[in-house]
Amino acid sequence: GRCSSECGAGTQTRKVLCSGPKCLADRPATEQPCQGDNPACTQCMTRVYGGPKFDGWSLDFAVGEYSVADMEAMGAKCDDISSLKVVGHFCEVTAYEYGDFNVQHQGWSAKFTEGEYDRAGLYKAGAKDNDISSMKVYMTSGSSNQTISGTTARISKGLPKIVAPDGWDRSRPRSAAVAAGGMVAVVMAVLA
Repeated sequence: GRCSSECGAGTQTRKVLCSGPKCLADRPATEQPCQGDNPACTQCMTRVYGGPKFDGWSLDFAVGEYSVADMEAMGAKCDDISSLKVVGHFCEVTAYEYGDFNVQHQGWSAKFTEGEYDRAGLYKAGAKDNDISSMKVYMTSGSSNQTISGTTARISKGLPKIVAPDGWDRSRPRSAAVAAGGMVAVVMAVLA
């Protein structure tokens, strides 16, 4: 089977069917350590939209702090964000009413975790439609990888299932693998 953890250390299991007395004595391992490697564990970015239902103009922001000047330099329209999406299991976005992260003026701020926030979602989180002037995009402390650069990864869906001759699922190429070794002909491994 797959690793029990999407992010970080986990356990990979398989069923082992034995035939013959030698197999019962030297039964291959049914578990091994693995490392969850879902791209969403290390990915962090937000996409903001000018329209209330993820429509209108859009712009992506990677990990970083964006004042009003930074956002406008990248092509965002000040006070014209009506919906947003946050991508990454450990990604968080804090949006601010004022362009200096509310340093010189008291204003609202709102936190967003992984998910999609239309106009109603913005209000529910404490933000206001067409009133986001600065924001911070960052990884939270739950991340297994604290050194994230400003680039984002794309999630690939539908990866082929790869089963190695030793019976372990190799669909996640970065997972740890331990060879069963030496039990050819008397052992038939079946993935869970």
